[in-house]
Amino acid sequence: MAHIIGNILFLAMAILVIISIIGTLVFLTRKNLINGKNKTIAWIIGILQASHILLYFTTSLARMIESDVYIAFAVCIFLSLTCLLLSIWLVLPFAKFKNAIKYLFAFFAVIQAWTTNVIFLVGDRAAGFPPPIQF
Repeated sequence: MAHIIGNILFLAMAILVIISIIGTLVFLTRKNLINGKNKTIAWIIGILQASHILLYFTTSLARMIESDVYIAFAVCIFLSLTCLLLSIWLVLPFAKFKNAIKYLFAFFAVIQAWTTNVIFLVGDRAAGFPPPIQF
């Protein structure tokens, strides 16, 4: 059962990566450019989300968890919360970010935070695996 859930999670993450690549390409090919500050924030969000996804698809996160679970948790929380806060900044009306990719960034930031929570704090209790960080 845990193997099936792992495959479904891997497939979902692959679909999210494809959607993010398509969304970024659409964002970069738009004719009407946005102001410099918001464009910089959008690039930072994209880079942080890509690095977070690369942590999951490579063995880097697993090696970090094996060496020190708290450092791995801190890195994932930093990436997740930074993306979430910057995405919220772009969604707010005073940011004047008129590109629809801001909603995609916010969606991925929520998914990142949820995934970090599941991996480190919830674990896979159905398969008998306790969470790496226990209170």
